[in-house]
Amino acid sequence: MQVRVDENIHTSVLLEELVSWLDISQTQTNIIVDCTLGLGWHASLVLSKLKAWDIFIGFDADSRNLSLAKAQLEILNSQAQIILIESNFRYLREELQKRDIYICSWIYYDLWVSSLHFDEAERGFSLRLNGPLDMRFDTRNWKTAADILNYREEKDIFYILKNYGEEPYARKIAARIIEERKKKKFETTFELTDFLEKHINKHIKTKMRVFQALRIAVNEELTTLEESLEQARSLLSVWGKIAAISFHSLEDRIVKHFLKKYARDTDYDEIRREYKQKKEFQICTKKPILPSEQEQKNNPRSRSAKLRIAEKI
Repeated sequence: MQVRVDENIHTSVLLEELVSWLDISQTQTNIIVDCTLGLGWHASLVLSKLKAWDIFIGFDADSRNLSLAKAQLEILNSQAQIILIESNFRYLREELQKRDIYICSWIYYDLWVSSLHFDEAERGFSLRLNGPLDMRFDTRNWKTAADILNYREEKDIFYILKNYGEEPYARKIAARIIEERKKKKFETTFELTDFLEKHINKHIKTKMRVFQALRIAVNEELTTLEESLEQARSLLSVWGKIAAISFHSLEDRIVKHFLKKYARDTDYDEIRREYKQKKEFQICTKKPILPSEQEQKNNPRSRSAKLRIAEKI
């Protein structure tokens, strides 16, 4: 029996906008890589455009997401070859080379956290639901949000809150965490939100920034994105495209700087007596593509989304 994923669980952002840039060769094999498969909504639309000789590859570190996406994609009965990989996209090149794939036509990222993660208390992503302070995308990893709060040094916690959450009270929160954990270890999401209300303030944005910072630290999201973009650069074929949908300024800054770095020629360095990087990309979106007013109304979680696309030249 085939099982369809409930479309109300998760709504993909900028779906049509992303896929509208997809150039499908009618004569050559297209190799498309979805680095953040999620529940497979972007993938479903992409697959509808592929031919029998094309290859679609989807990455997801969450085994549950991968299983749900597989069920969703099987319904399509696509002629294209589908390869699903249970792995973090920081291992993009390694996992592709294991399968004798060394060049790709399209590589894209949807960097939003699956709504399923926020809607399940046991995953620990949501400040609305009481559950363990986990926040791991890949539950095979050992490090959780509780580990950071209970065992990292004050300077490390401050760094995480300041740099990953852009939290103005980062120093005060870090110092208070050290004091609090001497009495009792942090175990649940409600213990953390109650702590913030009692010792910092009741503002929802403070809680959101703290949760974001911990999630990014647990999953090493920013480092992972930087590493993966560099790998994608070397894997793309000429005229291949790279696309990324980001949802907060930290991610968008990394994507923007990466594309700008390789989208300009650099001069001869007289001091080192060597040429710097030649231009590799043509930026397709001089300004990021934003969700329409209607999409933002229908899906408030899309409001911060930005899509950037570049072509390998």
